[in-house]
Amino acid sequence: MKTIITAALTSLIAVLPATADPKPTATPDAAVAAASTAAVAAVRSPATRYCYKTEMTGSHIVTTVCKTRSDWKDIGVIVPKGL
Repeated sequence: MKTIITAALTSLIAVLPATADPKPTATPDAAVAAASTAAVAAVRSPATRYCYKTEMTGSHIVTTVCKTRSDWKDIGVIVPKGL
């Protein structure tokens, strides 16, 4: 019985460091990359094409369909603003 209790406590202690929250390692480079990504998203032209991979009914072949944001809007698809 002592062996089982000792093994259970040892396994709990061994797992504790693995479940600790990692420290955030944000670097200035990450902030610059995020800012430049936002700037690029703001400069997109209306002619920018957005592609989705779709599977047609009755077929397992995946096809890629590319359209502009307004074309997707016309058929009822919402393109996320961050793209």
